[in-house]
Amino acid sequence: MMRFQNYHRLSLPIILVIFSVVLVACSAAEASREEHEAAWEGSAHATDNSVHFEGEVSERCAKCHSTPGYLEFNGANGSTVGEVTQPVPTDQSVKCDACHSEFTWHKTQAVMPSGQLLENLGKNANCMECHQGRASGINVSDALANIDTGDDTVNTEISAPSIHNNPAGPLLYGAEAHGGFEYPGKEYAGRYGHSGEFDRCIACHDAHSLTIDAKRCNACHIKAVDFANFRNIRASNIDYDGDGDNTEGIFREIETIEQRLLEQIELYVQVTEGVEPLVIGGRFTNEAGEPYTTWTPRLLRAAYNYQFSKLSGGAYAHNPQYTLQLLYDSYEDIGGIMRGMTRPE
Repeated sequence: MMRFQNYHRLSLPIILVIFSVVLVACSAAEASREEHEAAWEGSAHATDNSVHFEGEVSERCAKCHSTPGYLEFNGANGSTVGEVTQPVPTDQSVKCDACHSEFTWHKTQAVMPSGQLLENLGKNANCMECHQGRASGINVSDALANIDTGDDTVNTEISAPSIHNNPAGPLLYGAEAHGGFEYPGKEYAGRYGHSGEFDRCIACHDAHSLTIDAKRCNACHIKAVDFANFRNIRASNIDYDGDGDNTEGIFREIETIEQRLLEQIELYVQVTEGVEPLVIGGRFTNEAGEPYTTWTPRLLRAAYNYQFSKLSGGAYAHNPQYTLQLLYDSYEDIGGIMRGMTRPE
């Protein structure tokens, strides 16, 4: 057996070969890093903050729109975990250190807007810390807690919570995170999981470019030949929206009920005394673009769940059951005709 003292017998050609292999490995690693950086440059995370902010990114927004804000939120430089205390210049976007720092690399938990702490998230934790929206169904309940004027009476004291952006994290965890308004007496789906390796955010979304490789999905979902066809995927033969088609993608089932809910909300606004037209986008406004003030409890519950679903662009993949349950219950509560529709178990 060769012992340590025999290593000096290695010939010069062999040494050169080994040295070359090491150099190639190092250059490959460097090339890989360059590829990651190039992918990041083309992603939404690299967006110049001056597009959305003027002068600086406020403390309220810096956590998710800048690296310094996110690091401070996670305790960098002795800061209090869970707080951002100062604004950040607009030239500071979300960069590598946001996730690849000593303060975030081993992060495994995140608090949802509902106040629910989700643990054992692994690499999902950093994603879910920002992709969670800013409101929850709990906030809706709190906003209505002391309102005793009736479900259909306008009350200008109601302060409506607004989700702000895609609540992918709490949607994925469903009733475990309480992202949507869950009607009392109803049961709601919890964490929605894909099988095997596709059970993490970055298993589907490239961690740097954020894109999805359809070829990997196609191994199980034969209709997913490209990104445009993701919406044709479904895993159930139940006709949830009652339109007679149980072969359309689950996206279409959600889309149909969303549209019915919106139409019912508009009808409710028309026939309910004192209620002004409502515009639902990233926030709730009247037709003049001003904050909406003529809420009734019933209208807020339905409008919030509609907003939750619409802002969740990937609801059909992240948690279709929970989304359909929220839409179904909202549509029923605000007076929709349920004939032919089926609520997911």
